[in-house]
Amino acid sequence: MQFFEYIDLMNQPYDIFCTDTPDSPMHWHYYSEILYITKGSVQVTCSNRETLLHQGDLCYFYPTQLHSVTRDPGCMEGVNYAVIKFNIQTLNIPKAYIQQLYDCFVHNLPEIDSCIVFHDEEKIPSIVEEILSEYESNDLMHILAVQTGILSLLITLARRMKPSAQPIRRQDDRNLSYYHILEYIDTHSSDSLEVQKLAEMCHMSYSHFAKVFREHYGLSCKEYIQYIRMNKAQDLLLNSEFDLDYIAQETGFYDCSHFIRQYRKWRGITPKQERMRNHSPSF
Repeated sequence: MQFFEYIDLMNQPYDIFCTDTPDSPMHWHYYSEILYITKGSVQVTCSNRETLLHQGDLCYFYPTQLHSVTRDPGCMEGVNYAVIKFNIQTLNIPKAYIQQLYDCFVHNLPEIDSCIVFHDEEKIPSIVEEILSEYESNDLMHILAVQTGILSLLITLARRMKPSAQPIRRQDDRNLSYYHILEYIDTHSSDSLEVQKLAEMCHMSYSHFAKVFREHYGLSCKEYIQYIRMNKAQDLLLNSEFDLDYIAQETGFYDCSHFIRQYRKWRGITPKQERMRNHSPSF
């Protein structure tokens, strides 16, 4: 019997809110999720490990990591916490830093499969408050400000991480190459990517690569490439005035028509409808 569910319901690159209802059943998703406790305490269950989070604590869930959030039975006061959900692929990370950030916040090896918890860090409250404020505002370039705030938060967390909390590089050349394949897909998503060539880069047969990829990430490599392209396209739709031809070219689609068809299949609406729905500049 399946006791958990896959949840991936974000309608924009970021989903940020505060809640006083700490009842989130066991689930997983392809995006990253951060919880910051502003009042009371909650119990987090992640990969069969239970952790209590108190006011001032922050928790980071890796993409595809199974987790739940419930009320702390011992907490007699009200509970409130901020939730920051985002796709790290849409943060426009400079190539020089992609590997470092992926090592901290994407790669999570089975032997250390747990969320990351930070207790009462000094700089975190002000950064989270700024992210929430910008997200709720309609000020000029507020989405860019949110993106900058999330990057600032990740940099702060990365600097606080203990060596034992960071993924350990595998020594085998084949596994090391496979371990960084997400980075390659992310940085080359606008290129023509063939699964066979990606498998060869990892010194694997096509069938073995396909099997291992699905086991690790819950979907096929081809589906993952499409997912990354769609999220990058959505980010450009919502946060720029580029036309569809440019977006299609920049995100790896054959042409504008192909992009429109795939986007409608993914979101149920056309790219133009997406842009209009979110009150972005029309074209």
